[in-house]
Amino acid sequence: MSTSRNAIWLTGCRLSGDVLNLLLFVLISRRFGPAGAGAYSYGFAVATFAFVIGCLGIEEYGLRQYARMDATGRPAFLGELLGTQMLMVALAVLALAIYLGLTGPSRATLITVCVLGVYQITAAVVATLFIPAMAEQRMLWPALAELSARAVAFSVAGYAIGIAHAPLAQSLLGYPVAAVIWMTVAVRSARRFAPSLRFSVSLAGARRISGILWSFALLEIFAQLFARIGVISLSLIAGDAAAGIFATGLRLIEVALMPLSFLGVAAYPRLSQLFTSSLPAFRSSAADLMWLMLLGGGAAAWGLYFVAPPLLEPVLGPRFAGSEGAIQTMALFALVQAVEVCLGRILLCADRQIANAAFVAGGAILSVILNLLWVPRFGISGAIYAGAAAYAAIDVLCIGALREPLTGRVLVRILVPLATVVALASASAAALSQWNFSRLPQALAAATALIVAGGVAYQKRALPWGSS
Repeated sequence: MSTSRNAIWLTGCRLSGDVLNLLLFVLISRRFGPAGAGAYSYGFAVATFAFVIGCLGIEEYGLRQYARMDATGRPAFLGELLGTQMLMVALAVLALAIYLGLTGPSRATLITVCVLGVYQITAAVVATLFIPAMAEQRMLWPALAELSARAVAFSVAGYAIGIAHAPLAQSLLGYPVAAVIWMTVAVRSARRFAPSLRFSVSLAGARRISGILWSFALLEIFAQLFARIGVISLSLIAGDAAAGIFATGLRLIEVALMPLSFLGVAAYPRLSQLFTSSLPAFRSSAADLMWLMLLGGGAAAWGLYFVAPPLLEPVLGPRFAGSEGAIQTMALFALVQAVEVCLGRILLCADRQIANAAFVAGGAILSVILNLLWVPRFGISGAIYAGAAAYAAIDVLCIGALREPLTGRVLVRILVPLATVVALASASAAALSQWNFSRLPQALAAATALIVAGGVAYQKRALPWGSS
């Protein structure tokens, strides 16, 4: 199956699942308000750290290595990978238990964290079991399996909240059921695409794989810290309501950038192979991917600025009135994050995972510092600017690291036209705003600039791949 078809399936199924998650978020927001949305986001934040410990970069590393191996070495490699992951899952459960013991959560919070933790840890293991199918470019069933699991969880929670009027924690009990279904499908997939797979647990193998995985693991840990620090800071300093508004913006960004993420995932095996076999072909394919992903990032920022704000109160309820400005500001956050999603994927394909991990770690630390400085003074805006500034710093570092695998000339001929397109779109909307035009003409002008200027630049993108 081609990269484009895989990207369509992955994006379609994941986006459908995220629409379900977004609908659930809407139900929670309308029923329980920003405070309920904040409590739900906190539960997912804690559960996601269990997911991170349970996978620690195994999917990224495993898919890249598995795709490069010959058929004879794949079963032993995957079996050892799964064995190492089981040790990580045990560590994740222990860490989660210690955290809950230290924080002494309420019964409702304990239920929320535990049911979401089961689901997230299952997601980590399932991703490894689907590596053989993904490496063979058979990405349909992994995508459908995840969508089915999300649909089950949403159906149970939607009924409990909308019809049974159950409390939030009890409404989430469908997540463990969805996890069992998801795991069953993943095991069957592994047996089909890797029939010789044998589960293997050894301390020597775990040490060897962990020694390789540390850079991928560091990337996962700091990426999650990056995504959660704003919510945590706002919860501790400004309260659950402020955290709920910020989490709403993050959820919208996540949905908007999902097609870009899965376009990168679909291209990942092929680009990883090309980097070791044909550098000119790698540069050509990587540049095409960058054009599509970065233009898509501009479109996502446009939607967050013009489309999302007027829908907040009608969709999420009257308690979200007045949050439109905060969501508009998060368009900047979405744009710089889209650049990081694109450049980070290219770095992984080019075996620059250590540099990528270091950049994300530095960005996460910068984000923590800026959140601590700006959230007490500026509230939600402080969290937004802190995240955007940290992502911008990562983007600059990623561009520098890609000068060798892609060459500086190639990067200039990609990034300068794209920056010009974004500047034209922003300037056209700003000019109409100064002339007191309404939001609709501003949106149409910005969209026209993105489509026309972006399309022209993309058509004229021919580059001398063999030169430096």
